[in-house]
Amino acid sequence: MRLLIAGYSTRGFAECFGLSSLARDAEWSLVTLDCFGDSDGQLWGETLSLSRDFGSLGYSPDGLAEAAATIDYDAFAYVSGVDNRPDIIERLTRGKTLLGNTSGAAAKARDFERLYALLGASGVLCPETHYGWKGPPPPGQWLYKPMSSGGGTGIEWASDQSEAPEGYMLQAYADGRPASVSFVADGAEAAVIGLSEQLCGLGEFGAKGFTYCGNIVPLSTCGSQGGSLASASGSLRRKVDRMVGLVVRECGLRGLNGIDFLVTAAGDPMFLEVNPRYCASMELYRQLRGADLFGLHAQACGGKLGRESGTAVDGEGHPGRYFGKAIVYAPRDLEVTNTGAWYGLGIRDVPHASEAVSRGAPVCTVLASGRSRDECLMALQEKQGWVIDQLTGVYGKGGDLGRPASQRIA
Repeated sequence: MRLLIAGYSTRGFAECFGLSSLARDAEWSLVTLDCFGDSDGQLWGETLSLSRDFGSLGYSPDGLAEAAATIDYDAFAYVSGVDNRPDIIERLTRGKTLLGNTSGAAAKARDFERLYALLGASGVLCPETHYGWKGPPPPGQWLYKPMSSGGGTGIEWASDQSEAPEGYMLQAYADGRPASVSFVADGAEAAVIGLSEQLCGLGEFGAKGFTYCGNIVPLSTCGSQGGSLASASGSLRRKVDRMVGLVVRECGLRGLNGIDFLVTAAGDPMFLEVNPRYCASMELYRQLRGADLFGLHAQACGGKLGRESGTAVDGEGHPGRYFGKAIVYAPRDLEVTNTGAWYGLGIRDVPHASEAVSRGAPVCTVLASGRSRDECLMALQEKQGWVIDQLTGVYGKGGDLGRPASQRIA
């Protein structure tokens, strides 16, 4: 069986495939197709990049479909960048085995008006949202959010001199701690894998606005962001479980999925959106507790949840240990040089030597761990600084991963 994984960035899911005992025992092979074609993706199978191997296409879901027509594969799975296009899912799964949500399930996951109405009527907190709004927003803080996007891109502050662009919704800004829940589902029931903190718009990683730049697992019950959640953590988990169940049954979700939400000051989850596919935070659960994520995904798509197969779901993991990842965005136009040692240093999505990276574009992903949430975040910041040093020589310290926080690039 030859599996094609396609989307904006496939390396994380490809690594989960490569380390999966289920994929290994079944003697599956892998080909990936995405925007980057990162060098470490080649560890797990054939890696194709739209920009490098199909230069005239450029990255887009339609470009993915056109390139995929030239690839020999038997089964298909998708990541971010495809879930917003049910028509592309249909094209890429025609005559193939689908390991993921159907086009119909993906479409339901992007029907914000229906989902918000259902969840709100069931007692789940949702931000006030308007569709097809004309004219300036009401008093208060409001956001223009695209109806189909990913990674926090395209979200803008609304002003009284503007109105929502076509394809955007008007949503009230809500305070809270950004978080996500990863789960595996069989179309009717779900098993939660874990909860994570989302890192969004952090300047120390070069991210701006609401742009996604990483995760830390598990979701800390206390920390510098959001204050103490200890008194509400048990209640939070029960409410998240209920929210997951409602969404799974409404959309008919299968395989790995995620939901983005805010943790309010009262410790309640506020639903934001569902991601009906593998999510970037999920590889951290393999580090936390050794979960065979691709195995969970494949079994659930076949109607069997991980708890029935004995695969680790929502286990204890490493008591007192936090694992994190962060995307490093380029502070200026860069040319990548020698990255041969990066993978062994806990760096992923490694660009090829001599590859040009434009200012504001993702350079790579750094992984780190710590005994606390804050220690893990500091380790991520140190590794980010090391990467930028390697590419720019700003500090001239070469391999120094221990630079004080006061000297890191903001």
